[in-house]
Amino acid sequence: MAIPLAAQSPGSARSFDHVIILGGDWLQANAMPLNRSAAQSVGGDISWRPGAWSVSGGFMRIARDLSTVQGGTLSLGRVLRVGPLRFIPAVSLFGGEAYVSQDTTGYNYVDGGVQGHVPRYDYSSGFAFGGGGGLTLEVPVVSVLGIRAGASEWFFGGTPLDGERTRTVVSVGATLRVR
Repeated sequence: MAIPLAAQSPGSARSFDHVIILGGDWLQANAMPLNRSAAQSVGGDISWRPGAWSVSGGFMRIARDLSTVQGGTLSLGRVLRVGPLRFIPAVSLFGGEAYVSQDTTGYNYVDGGVQGHVPRYDYSSGFAFGGGGGLTLEVPVVSVLGIRAGASEWFFGGTPLDGERTRTVVSVGATLRVR
């Protein structure tokens, strides 16, 4: 049985225009290793692409060694085409929650001339909000499937994040055209 040639070739330059795209990303690339037992950083979104614009809503989780920020995102980006490549600079808003651990009650000790520290963590959580900007590169692979990579800088507010307001995120992921 022969497979049509169109099914074997990479997605056309226009296959990701005027469509709805589902995307998923792994966001932990620039914060490895994660030195605790927790789910790693991930994100997922649905994008509507009316022409040269991308409007997206989704979920994002950014986990670091002593903190996690997770919640909903809303983004607006401009789709710039260079051959089959898509460059999407975007600005984003965030609303969700933050969890932070701080060693506030630990103590230092000296035992036989060896100095050490015993951490004791306090945990706090609360509402977090913020925004950011980033750049994503997408490449169609086959008619409905693509790959993407990106980098973004996020700024957060909210009481639990007093000492750690910014997060840089490097991501890799996939896209699926659904309409």
